[in-house]
Amino acid sequence: MIDVYGYAPALRRIVRAARVIGVTAVLASCIHNPPDVDGKPSAPTAPNQFWTPPRKAVIPDSVPTLALPPDIAERVQALTLPNVIEIGLSTNPLTRQSYAEARAAGAAIGSAYGKYLPQLNVGVTGERESSRSGVQSTGTSPGTGGTGTGTGGGTTVRSSGTNSLLIPDASASWLLFDFGRSSAFEFAKQGAFAASFTHNATVQNVVLALEQAYFNYNSAKAVATADSLTVKEDSVNLASATARHAAGVATISDVLQAQTTLSQQVLQLETDQGSVQTTRGSLAVAMGFPANLSYDIRAEPPDVPIQGIAASVDSLVSEAVRSRPDLASFRAQAAQARANIGVIRGQGLPSLSLTGSDNYVFANPSSLNGNSYVASVGLSFPLFQGFQNAYNLLQAHELAKAQAANAEYQRDLVVDQVFTSYYNLRTATARVRSSDDLLHSAQANYDVAIGKYKQGVGNILDVVTAQAALASARSQAAQARWTWYSDLAQLSHDAGVLGIHGETQIPLRADSTGATPR
Repeated sequence: MIDVYGYAPALRRIVRAARVIGVTAVLASCIHNPPDVDGKPSAPTAPNQFWTPPRKAVIPDSVPTLALPPDIAERVQALTLPNVIEIGLSTNPLTRQSYAEARAAGAAIGSAYGKYLPQLNVGVTGERESSRSGVQSTGTSPGTGGTGTGTGGGTTVRSSGTNSLLIPDASASWLLFDFGRSSAFEFAKQGAFAASFTHNATVQNVVLALEQAYFNYNSAKAVATADSLTVKEDSVNLASATARHAAGVATISDVLQAQTTLSQQVLQLETDQGSVQTTRGSLAVAMGFPANLSYDIRAEPPDVPIQGIAASVDSLVSEAVRSRPDLASFRAQAAQARANIGVIRGQGLPSLSLTGSDNYVFANPSSLNGNSYVASVGLSFPLFQGFQNAYNLLQAHELAKAQAANAEYQRDLVVDQVFTSYYNLRTATARVRSSDDLLHSAQANYDVAIGKYKQGVGNILDVVTAQAALASARSQAAQARWTWYSDLAQLSHDAGVLGIHGETQIPLRADSTGATPR
């Protein structure tokens, strides 16, 4: 007879396993890609479908509000260039980003030193242990006497116990020496230097962007002002042509030609007035504010004297190689890559450390109470790491070469930038002088043409041609002056001498017609 009850535990385990397999199969059938988040797919479901984001995927944002210093807020409609730079450096997100990154890199120095300071840890562990054991036996035994049988019963033995433990402990470790110590410090320092130099470069980039946006806005306003003057003159020309036609001394073509010229100039004025608004918006964005900020700048004097460069291109190139913060950052990155070689090499060399620990056991029963401590000095020498250290060291050497080559390449780019911006400024200086000459001659030509026309000895075509030349000369003169300011700021930036308030340290000479230094 088969004892079914003897197999009951095994049958129960089989049933439980079957249930687990069934649940696993059901869960596997629920797996799909992409998985849902808040009831919506976490990725597009088809290449030709928009993705509908779940509610938590949309991070709210808003247009920032104006937050100017009180002294500047009072004159927000008449900001000067120093005001613009002060605001921009305080609110531009790029300077805040580079500032935070530089501070984060500086914290890495403290982390590197911390590795070689004692490491202390404390903790506590609580345990409760309960054990129970038992043996039960049953069976039959032959009876005594005759042929009968008797039944005999087994005995059951059970025991149990409970222990409660509370174990506070403290441990300390101290890396006394390894061969990568000095390299680790140098690696962290050069990383911090690189990040801080990058911040300096970011500040100069923001100052340059602010100055150029400021000059572009002034240039657009100057061009629009020149166009307004031309529109007034074209209106006078149209009135003169109309009067002469009414007097019978001019044909209708004179009136039509004057009207066409006026319409063209009005269209140009509307276009340039649009440029005033777009450049104004660009300046607001450069300051770190939305383009629709309500502000304006103070009018700049239009006749600030333009000066020539008193420094040679070679001296500015040398200054740039010494002073450019972005170039200094690339050199620091190359030094950091060289220090990393020592860090990797140290990982394959011996290290000496000191460790210790102490704990005390509070137990119930109290017979288990007691304390223990361990103190040790260890010398670790990695014998074989599957060639990992060797290849890591080879990689570090090659990366150091790559960073050194990149620093050289960046230096060559800096030299090219200085060379280009130097001659751009020279050209801008010449254009200011030439555009002034052109404006004077165009004005004189127009005055003669309109005078002759009013006297009846000239024709409208001469007036229109002279007026078009005068309008072009005015626009070029307005742009040339502000282009010179912009090119001066660019050269100051490229030479690495652009100050935090926008000041330039490039030597200039008052006589722009003198000999150009080589």
